[in-house]
Amino acid sequence: MLRKTVIITGASGGIGNATAKVFAANGYNLALTYNHGSTKELENELKKYNVDVKSFKLDQAKESSISKCIKDITSSFDYIDTIVCNAGIAEKGDLLTEKSTSEIDHILDVNLRGTILLNREVAKIFIKQKHGNIINISSVHGLEGASCEVTYSATKAGVIGLTKALASELAPYNIRVNAIAPAFIETNMTSCYTSKEKKEIIRRTPLGRLGKPEDVADAIYFLASDKASFITGICLPITGGVVKF
Repeated sequence: MLRKTVIITGASGGIGNATAKVFAANGYNLALTYNHGSTKELENELKKYNVDVKSFKLDQAKESSISKCIKDITSSFDYIDTIVCNAGIAEKGDLLTEKSTSEIDHILDVNLRGTILLNREVAKIFIKQKHGNIINISSVHGLEGASCEVTYSATKAGVIGLTKALASELAPYNIRVNAIAPAFIETNMTSCYTSKEKKEIIRRTPLGRLGKPEDVADAIYFLASDKASFITGICLPITGGVVKF
């Protein structure tokens, strides 16, 4: 029996790192992607689980990089079971009227266009094997929008639309597509917030604390597992109660 492999993009970040550990602990081989950061330390740490771990360079803004990365991964592993499309970039808190077209294009290219292209490339593999899981990482801002993060919010709303549409398209092939929408999670991406700002976020969070990368990682693993075998086309908010549906 072939061991399952999970692809985790943006594995050098907090959520990607925590997600890799959960899958490794459950016996998955791992294909980790990175762009500016490094996954070498994580790769070494995961070997204690006796799984196969390899890292791949991926610039999600470039179609050629996406194609090469997926080709390299499929050449290195026998059976891809899941992809977690976690890689993304944040947006400087400026008004939309102050954004340059190049800034807008870059966020769109990485967060939305890149995610769509990754979904497309992996869907080709999953259709052939008649099985697979795609888990896209959106954001609470994709559900309700955020002032001064208009383009980011638009990309994350687009990821939810992608997920819902592709879930219907791929269901006949036994492929599930779901999304996760985290609120404030303590990672490097949110380290720019001041202590005062974090206290205000906690005050507005019904569960009274900030989210941890492990909170998101556990939800991702659940959606990839057989326990979620009848779940597809959803966007699961991980928000501590900030957004209620």
